[in-house]
Amino acid sequence: MAFVAVCVGLAACSAAVGPRVELPAPTVPSDTTTTFPIDVDLSEPVVRLTPGVDLSGIVEAAHEGTTFILGPGLYRTDTIVPKAGMTFSGAPDTVISGAFVLDGWRSEGDRWRLDGIAASVRDHGRCIADYEGCSLSQDLFMDDVMLWQVTDEADLRSGTWMWDGDSVLVADDPTVRRVELSVVDYAFVGSADDVTLESIVVEKFATPAQEGAVQAQEPGEGDRGRRWTLRGVEVRFVHGAGVRAGDDTVIDRSYIHHNGQLGITGAGGTGLVITESEIAENNVAGFSWEWEAGGVKITNSTDVTLSGNHVHHNRGPGLWGDLDNVGMVYVDNISTDNTGPGIFHEISGAAVIDGNTVERNGSDKTGWLWGAGILIAGSWDVEVSNNIVRDNANAITGVQQDRGEGPHGERLLRNLFVHHNTIDVGHGHVGIAEDVGDDAVFTERHNRFETNTYVGGTGRSFAWLDHWLDRTGWQYVGQDVDGVWVGR
Repeated sequence: MAFVAVCVGLAACSAAVGPRVELPAPTVPSDTTTTFPIDVDLSEPVVRLTPGVDLSGIVEAAHEGTTFILGPGLYRTDTIVPKAGMTFSGAPDTVISGAFVLDGWRSEGDRWRLDGIAASVRDHGRCIADYEGCSLSQDLFMDDVMLWQVTDEADLRSGTWMWDGDSVLVADDPTVRRVELSVVDYAFVGSADDVTLESIVVEKFATPAQEGAVQAQEPGEGDRGRRWTLRGVEVRFVHGAGVRAGDDTVIDRSYIHHNGQLGITGAGGTGLVITESEIAENNVAGFSWEWEAGGVKITNSTDVTLSGNHVHHNRGPGLWGDLDNVGMVYVDNISTDNTGPGIFHEISGAAVIDGNTVERNGSDKTGWLWGAGILIAGSWDVEVSNNIVRDNANAITGVQQDRGEGPHGERLLRNLFVHHNTIDVGHGHVGIAEDVGDDAVFTERHNRFETNTYVGGTGRSFAWLDHWLDRTGWQYVGQDVDGVWVGR
């Protein structure tokens, strides 16, 4: 199956300009798939299922600890609420979908209408400039391509769709394509412990922003489940986040991509591990990343490990720890081509950022010291070491603004230790800046750069004490006095 990005660059996603959505050649539309119950023996610890079953109903009737072996094929399902110890194991091409096929279209000149569709839309989130459709949680697909949702009929054209009361309008001929509407909020959700998903594709759920199609937590800010494991799971085409973590969630060797707002999110939990996974092309629904969008965003959490992941082409930050996180480890990741910072540690506590390769990030916001490959904002006790940083809008930067106080005290940039990195400063800047009129971030808070290797950087590439400095000035203020500069 080919996956087509809904837009290339956030600037292309406004209602006035719109994304370029390329539909494949028309196909004969498939019949609507209907789920229906069948007799299943639930007395055994292992239950084998095939498409066409009432999957959510079977899970509801099963015992704790049941293992479900899901044969290949498409399962259109209502929300599944696992019980403690349940395992869901798929096969090649096992797909769980929250969308249903639409048919019965009628032509109206240069557009097509389908009446009698009861919209169940959650309006939540902030979109990019001049656009409102991101906050509406249902999405329309033609032959597995997500269409761009518009809110004004004047913007309706090929590759777009819109609600018109209880009708759906499209510009492309839907009678020669398979047209699906996401209608189910969650694929797997709840606070049960020890749930495992493996070798399953989850797609096309109408999950609201800041929630996950796979969610180890009750909806909203409900109780979290413990020890959920996702192994070899693919999550795609979800309106909100692909996954929302609970406590001690493990996401291993999974592929989280082309989701509307975020790839992975989590709030208030502990012990999250994301390892050896690909997190790519998220925020295809046009959310403002400064509100919340991109690859991975974790808030108010402790002891989080992000290790060995490939995080790329997200519309927003690649890896983002925001708001009073403590004990975050970003290690051995590759973070490239994200429109926000490659790694962004914001108003949070102790963190280690080590051994990452961070390239070509930050194109969406390049002024001041924003758009960095690695950006540390109002955070404390952060060590940044052994990273390769090149071709980003800025390189490794720290910023101090007025961010108030949190549970760990005033949110200050302090004890930032940047050392033994290889930094290409042919693009952007390195250093620290503030906009609160207080030099303490430079003189009293033990922020320092030591033993880094710089490629290029012979100009005024360094920020310190509200000045742009060259190498001589940088070393004069005590930074990288043992640093190494090499040419290209």
